[in-house]
Amino acid sequence: MFPPPAFDDARAELVRTYQLALTVALSIIVALSAIVLLLLLFISSRFGQHLPGTKSWTNSTPEEHSNRLYIALTTATCIASVVAVGIIIQIRGWLGKKVEAIWEDEVWDAARVEEEKSNQSKDRLPESVAWMNSLLSSVWPLINPDLFASLVDMLEDVMQASLPKVIRMVSIDNLGQGSEAVRILGIRWLPTGAADQSVDEDGNLKKASDKEVNDRGAPGEGEEENLEDKTKEEDDPEASKKKEQEEKQKNEEQQAIREGMEAEQGDFVNMELAFAYRARSSGKSIKSKARNAHLYLKFYLPGGIFVPVWVELRGIIGTMRLRLQLTPDPPFFSLCTVTFLGQPRADISCVPLSKHLPNLMNVPLISSFVQSSIDAALAEYVAPKSLTLDLKDMLVGDDFKKDTVTRGVLVILIKEAKGFKEGDGGIGPIEGSSDAYVTCSWGKFGKTISSTRIIEKDQHPKWHEWAYMLVSPEELNADEKLRLQLWDSDKYTADDDLGRVEVDLKQLMHSPKTKNKMCDREDRFRGQDPNENMPGTLSWSVGYYAKTRITEEQLASQTEDDQIKTKEDLKEQVSHTAESKLREATERDESREIRQQKLQDYRERENALICATAPDPKYPSGIFSIQIHNITGLEVESLQKKDKENELNREDEAEQSDDLPSSYCTIILNHQKIYMTRTKPKNAKPFFNAGTEHFIRDWQNAEVMISCRDSRERENDALLGIVYLPLAKVLKNRSQVMDMYPLVGGMGFGRVRISMMFRSVELQLPPERIGWDVGTLEIKGPVKAKGQLPQDLMSHRIKLRSKIGRVKMQPNNGKWRPKKDDESLFIPWRNRYSAPLTVEFRTSSLGPDSTPAFAVFWLQEIPDEEERTITLQVWKGGKENLKRAITCSGYKGLEDGEQPLGEIEVTMKFWRGLSGYHKRYAQKEKNGDVRNVMEVLDTVNDEIQSDDDTAGVESDSDSSESGQTDSERTSNDKSTSRKLATHTNQPDSASGDDEESKNPLKKAKKLTNEIMQGHNDSDDGSRGAVGQIRDYKDHHRQLHRQHRGIMQWRAARSADWALGKVRRGKGKVEGVFEHSEKSNGVETEV
Repeated sequence: MFPPPAFDDARAELVRTYQLALTVALSIIVALSAIVLLLLLFISSRFGQHLPGTKSWTNSTPEEHSNRLYIALTTATCIASVVAVGIIIQIRGWLGKKVEAIWEDEVWDAARVEEEKSNQSKDRLPESVAWMNSLLSSVWPLINPDLFASLVDMLEDVMQASLPKVIRMVSIDNLGQGSEAVRILGIRWLPTGAADQSVDEDGNLKKASDKEVNDRGAPGEGEEENLEDKTKEEDDPEASKKKEQEEKQKNEEQQAIREGMEAEQGDFVNMELAFAYRARSSGKSIKSKARNAHLYLKFYLPGGIFVPVWVELRGIIGTMRLRLQLTPDPPFFSLCTVTFLGQPRADISCVPLSKHLPNLMNVPLISSFVQSSIDAALAEYVAPKSLTLDLKDMLVGDDFKKDTVTRGVLVILIKEAKGFKEGDGGIGPIEGSSDAYVTCSWGKFGKTISSTRIIEKDQHPKWHEWAYMLVSPEELNADEKLRLQLWDSDKYTADDDLGRVEVDLKQLMHSPKTKNKMCDREDRFRGQDPNENMPGTLSWSVGYYAKTRITEEQLASQTEDDQIKTKEDLKEQVSHTAESKLREATERDESREIRQQKLQDYRERENALICATAPDPKYPSGIFSIQIHNITGLEVESLQKKDKENELNREDEAEQSDDLPSSYCTIILNHQKIYMTRTKPKNAKPFFNAGTEHFIRDWQNAEVMISCRDSRERENDALLGIVYLPLAKVLKNRSQVMDMYPLVGGMGFGRVRISMMFRSVELQLPPERIGWDVGTLEIKGPVKAKGQLPQDLMSHRIKLRSKIGRVKMQPNNGKWRPKKDDESLFIPWRNRYSAPLTVEFRTSSLGPDSTPAFAVFWLQEIPDEEERTITLQVWKGGKENLKRAITCSGYKGLEDGEQPLGEIEVTMKFWRGLSGYHKRYAQKEKNGDVRNVMEVLDTVNDEIQSDDDTAGVESDSDSSESGQTDSERTSNDKSTSRKLATHTNQPDSASGDDEESKNPLKKAKKLTNEIMQGHNDSDDGSRGAVGQIRDYKDHHRQLHRQHRGIMQWRAARSADWALGKVRRGKGKVEGVFEHSEKSNGVETEV
């Protein structure tokens, strides 16, 4: 493959290497000999002089003299031998590696010289790839290194995921391709072969047929085109008989055909390409090494110390296969599938650049870590794995999504389980029981996506909880199954598997019973082995809802193309365009190609029109995709005076500096953190290119917030800024948006580029089910008795509570009112669709207060921000009665035939989102994400509320008070909205505990608040001591968030961080003896 090297040059280099090795070895031997002689003289003069009872060397006998000399000589010889053997081994290893590197360099240099000579020679034709290598060598140094940003991002992901604990983070500050280009060793044209034929589940090729339309007619649609036609046939009454005759055959075909084994339509080009890269011989200076492909890494250690490392790519060689899909539109290539045939071989060297570290060519630990990271990144694309690129979008398109990756949504209602085995067996008179919950996941992937609440000590749990699972091509290609698994929760040991139910995903997507509709099921549990039956059944409902197509209303309102106003116009335009494009394709039968081109063009045109129109209000539920691309101009505001003076005198800030923030971003949807990027150390232009897709119930009331923080040691991560995105405004005119948004409200500056996309699904939920999961319940007094409620209960106080808050009301003439008359009470809420409102009738007693009666109401029965008056049934109290009522849905008494004691009437309104009443819940150690969201909400209220004071308070509800005007209702809503702001109320006000008034510390705090209560006059500029304290009290959150006031000094920030750790330390002890919640956590980039 290569010409022989220049033997004279190679010989000369090898001679010099051997001479250097011999010189070093002989020098070491001479030095060792001198050391031995000196050691002998030292021993001969000093040996025995300091030992009592021994004679000196001169006074010893000849026998003693010879024995001592023998011992000394033997000791010195052994030491010298061990040292010499170690040195020889090291020199031999170094010599072998050096000679091998020299020989490889000479071979590659000879190949380059030979290729240059052949290009200049007129006697022979150059090889087939010589022109390509010459073109690459000319263009390679001119390529913008920023084009490799996605490669840097992927490599950083791999490194960050495998960092040792001693290293906090790693960053790739610079990537350069150098001036030495990649060489193409050869290109081989591959025949199409069987790529246009489908494969059955047994691996046998199926004959290609024009009548059989495969699943790849339009990329990204799978089998949906064919299924749409099948559904139409099933709805046709004339085809019902034919359907009955062919039903078995179609079911067998649907089971046999798999997404990943279907053929791909269209013209493709298949090639096999061998490539190689070899760095030129370079000197010891960084300037000479920069001519080769390189990386500049920084490893960050605790204490803010970083180790800069220069990574040089010495060489890489491998073979890949390319599959290019041809298209009639520029750049004439659409999809490109790339896969490596075997693991490419890469060789690197690492050089630390710190002045305090040795300048070694090969650092074992760092070199092996970087080498393994590069190998792991390359292994992701070794056959059978592959990388699919859309060259059309990359070369002539945009870098943001125009459609969601998700195909559709699985909607699951988990009702109840019964008859299953006991998780904790009974002992003697103690009956067995289970603390049951159900998880939803994919059968092969295994990771839990959704989980129900835990119902303790119940063999007939009733959950009635909803779950939503996104279906992407990854699940289809893996031939996944939906798995519902029943578990017994244990406090201290691993949870026990009580059975599972698995259903094929393709069956749910294609069955007329579950496609775009819900289907009730009751399945028996099975074990880990599919043939193992387990006791018990699960009652549940499931439905698959695909993405909606463009509607007639959207086509009529779109402004992208005035010639398209109906679906018929769209089909006619696409058909005419496709036939015009392929009018010259007469080499073979182009009917299938034209049909495929029509499908692809229709899909692309439909997606473009959907992006250019607002989402259809009739389908508010759908898939929301958001992607954070990058941030430009990111920096931290200088607060100290000397920093500002230095800032005025210095030039523009560099892109990488020790003073720059180590930024990361979080995505908050409906006041819940759903995604977090990885940290980009010390970078003014961080490139994230990270995002997620999420199901939202109603885009018209959804809110998205992006927070950017600076990762710091021994400090709370500083908030650099936020971006507030109410989807009702963002998606007002378009379903797809990409824009630059400034970071506001924090201590930093910058602009973040964000792209968003929303696609509706064929799901129309009732108003009660499109609400938020977190919020605050407003109880409007008074609570009234209704019906034949026992008289003794009329004198009891009532306590209304959720899992994280409670309030109390006192009896007053058959009604229950708050302490302050005509005042609404507020209860914080989380997991709104799986937690009930409990109304307890409390009576004082000698021991703990008892609950003779109670009422329960599930908030999934009321919509958001609509005032409702609800009638609740009051049931007989008791520990077991109350426990079952607040865990199991549909409580009708613990005993058969039990009747309610009476009824009460409660007026309530659920306000969506976190409020100040969630502060106590957010202070717990395990709720760090909620604390971060609360800080972001403070910023939103401070920065944005002044611009849009009425945002989020409008309501479509009709008040139950007929005499109230619209203006009065709007004024009340505004007042309540201000009251619910995260910084306008204290968590203590939500509890209503009488014990707090007895606490002397809280008494002193209350007295201090009374002294400092009130605000300074906005028209009076004078400030005394009390006025200054009031100012600081009113604005301390804003000041601390921007590191002003006392927080401008690092010592204060570190003390605040440590104090917060201590204050929340007790949260680690709380809940040790309780069942832990089965939450999925926050999705991360790594």
